[in-house]
Amino acid sequence: MSPHSHGWQMTDIRPGYLVLEGCFECGARTSFFTPEPVRPIDEYREGQHFWIYQGSFQAVKFHLECSSCGARVDLDDMTALMLSTCQDARCAVAQLNARQGGGSTVYVALCADSRHASGHCVSPEGIDALNEYFNQDNEDPGRKVTVVPCKLCNDVDTCAGIIIADAGLTEIY
Repeated sequence: MSPHSHGWQMTDIRPGYLVLEGCFECGARTSFFTPEPVRPIDEYREGQHFWIYQGSFQAVKFHLECSSCGARVDLDDMTALMLSTCQDARCAVAQLNARQGGGSTVYVALCADSRHASGHCVSPEGIDALNEYFNQDNEDPGRKVTVVPCKLCNDVDTCAGIIIADAGLTEIY
């Protein structure tokens, strides 16, 4: 018996902002997605951290759902999706970009903890579903989309890429 091939669709599509913050006292970094029409830039204290706004990007969040069986993959642990343009020879993502060749792309699924001090990143289930989603209608064997977790980046805080700001933009890559 062959395994079920999911027909993934984006659901619960929410436009908003990926907001980056840093703690000047300890150097910690964090990010979060907000659907607010105006991105928050307030400084605030939370426990031992004094968070300061460091920047933001328009972004889009979504979940994936199979149109055949109704399976759902919750992508709340992904704060944004970034099309990688990394060329840092020390970075596994840039090396993957180079190996894939022309016509193929690498997306980086970004999590809230860019330094991964918590040990958490985007779930393997989420990464697998995203890879299936982006490749499910691909009829060109020379063109492949690969989605990787941000923990593979040499330094996600300086990684080069384009944050996907509109669900429709995923269709052109």
